Amino acid sequence: MSAPVPPGAPAPPAARLTDAAARAAGRLGVVFVPGSARADDSGWDFRVTHVRDTAGRHWILREPRRPEASAQLAVEDAVLRAVRDRVAVAVPDWRLYTPDLVAYPRLPGEPAGGEDPDTLVYGWSTDPLAHPAGYLEPLARCLAAVHATPLDGSWLPGAHPATPGEVRARVAAKLARARAELDLPAAASGHWLRWLDDDRLWPDRLVLIHGDVHPGHTLVAPGPSGAPVLSGLLDWANAGAGDPAADFVDMLYAGGTELLDRLLDAYRAAGGEVRPGMREHVLARASFLWVHVALRGLDTGRPAWVETALRRMAR
Repeated sequence: MSAPVPPGAPAPPAARLTDAAARAAGRLGVVFVPGSARADDSGWDFRVTHVRDTAGRHWILREPRRPEASAQLAVEDAVLRAVRDRVAVAVPDWRLYTPDLVAYPRLPGEPAGGEDPDTLVYGWSTDPLAHPAGYLEPLARCLAAVHATPLDGSWLPGAHPATPGEVRARVAAKLARARAELDLPAAASGHWLRWLDDDRLWPDRLVLIHGDVHPGHTLVAPGPSGAPVLSGLLDWANAGAGDPAADFVDMLYAGGTELLDRLLDAYRAAGGEVRPGMREHVLARASFLWVHVALRGLDTGRPAWVETALRRMAR
């Protein structure tokens, strides 16, 4: 017999999942199958529940882990509405949106890969280079379409960098904090300082970006020939005005320079702008990713992330 939960104590995971499903069901007007809820706690910003309704439809429920993640939902909602008719693959169609809970029907397909929560290394469930016409080329077309979305007017809520210089200043501030709070390798720190000082590498304009394009956020499904094809693009929580190179960083980290080069070639063919020095800029951004991971580890109380990031920087 389990011990009683003291009054005011956080609900245990099972009760929390039941509560999320019950709240979503009441607001959506659907009935979820008891016992079908499955937790996915791998996300940095959101707790996710997979659940099935009595009509056989599978749903995704997302609960923000922190107030800042909740605030970002308004941006994500606006971006999804802006890109839905611009990209040729499925994106989440929110049927419920509140500051504490989002629900949408699960998109077709399965993730092209996943991230180990301890080592932060991606593993692929499909070979991204084996069928470029089904995966890399559609992904490049999606990125080109997103980056071409007009940022004119006031449709995008929230605070976003207004100029490339502001993006650069934010990176510089993050590096300054990391140098003050972490034992950064001297060689890596010097490399990032030179990168920040190199005007040639930085973009001259901002675009709408997805902000978190990695294998786990790309869905694939069998195509007509049976080979996997890109079917959906998930998790737009980090979308906003930004540096287009940011949308290539995680794919480089997950697949190496050959994948990056082929993705950039396909992006250029799809009408995307590949500036001189952009490849070098993506490589620098990818190495700087570990500064971001280390600081997130500090901020969220995950020392293993800090240790992993520092080991990666030392390489």
